[in-house]
Amino acid sequence: MGSEITDCSGGSATHFVLTRFNVRSFYHRAEPTDAWLRERLQLFEMYCIPCFRNQTEPRFTWLVFLDSLSPLWLRQEIDKLSQGVFRPVYVEGAFSQEFLSRTIGQLSATPYVITTRVDNDDAVSNDFIETIQRCFREQDKTFVNLVNGAQYAQRKLYIRPYTMNPFSSLIERTADRRPATVFVEHHYRIDAYAPVLNVRTAHPMWLQVIHGGNVLNEVVGLRASARSISPHFSVSLDVDDHLPSRIVDSVLGAWKILLRLLRKPARLRELTKTLVARKAGRFVSK
Repeated sequence: MGSEITDCSGGSATHFVLTRFNVRSFYHRAEPTDAWLRERLQLFEMYCIPCFRNQTEPRFTWLVFLDSLSPLWLRQEIDKLSQGVFRPVYVEGAFSQEFLSRTIGQLSATPYVITTRVDNDDAVSNDFIETIQRCFREQDKTFVNLVNGAQYAQRKLYIRPYTMNPFSSLIERTADRRPATVFVEHHYRIDAYAPVLNVRTAHPMWLQVIHGGNVLNEVVGLRASARSISPHFSVSLDVDDHLPSRIVDSVLGAWKILLRLLRKPARLRELTKTLVARKAGRFVSK
C-alpha cells in the first residue's frame, strides 16, 4: 500500500498519487530555508500522511517528489516517514512534465494509468482513492474531479464545492504511449486538455488547509460543523464549533460568495457544474 507498485481494476490500471514536496518549480524557484522545510514537513505529517495511511482502497502508489539537493536532515526524516506509506522520488533540476511522464511510464506496466495530484499540506477523505477508482471505465484522457471539498482555516471548517480543484485525477490509456499525467495542465484549466467528469459525493472528499505559507489559497466557502466533515478524514482538527460563531460566519460567507459571483459571473457557471455533477457510483459503461 502506498509505497508499492500495485495495479487495480482487475489489473488493467495502475493508480499513482503525485505530491510535490520541495521541487523547483514556477512557484518555488528560490532555495527554501530550513524553517520553511520544517514547517512544510510538520504540515505533511499532520494532515497528508495520516489520510493516505488509512485509505479504504489500498491499491495505489504514492510518489512524493523532492529536490535532489534537499538537506540531509530532511532526507533522513522523509526516509523514516515514508516506510510503508509513500515512495520518495528525488528530482535533479526543475520538476517538469517530461520528467514526470518518463518516471510514471517506467513504473507502470498496465494499459491504463490513473494519476492524482494532492498537495503536501492538504488532506483527503478516507475513501478518496476508492471513489476515484470507481470512476474508472477504461477511459482515455478523462479527468475525474471530485467537486465536494472543504477548507480548514483558523480553527474553522468550511464547505467548498469546486470544479477543477487541485485534487483532480487523469485517467489515460498508456499501452502505446507515455502517460501525460495529471500535471499536463494547470488544475484550473484541465478542460482545455481533456473532458472533465465532475462527480458529486455525499461528503467532502478533500480538505484544503489554509495557513500562512499558502501560495494561492483563500477561504471561499460556507462555515460547517465539525461533525459534518471531521469523521471522514483521518486527521486531528482543532475546531471552534460554537453555534453563534458558525451562524455569523455563514452569513458573512454567503455575502462573500455572492460578491464573488457578481464580480465574475463565470463563477456561477462553475458553481452550477458542481450542483449538476454526476453522483458518485452512477456511471455508464463504455
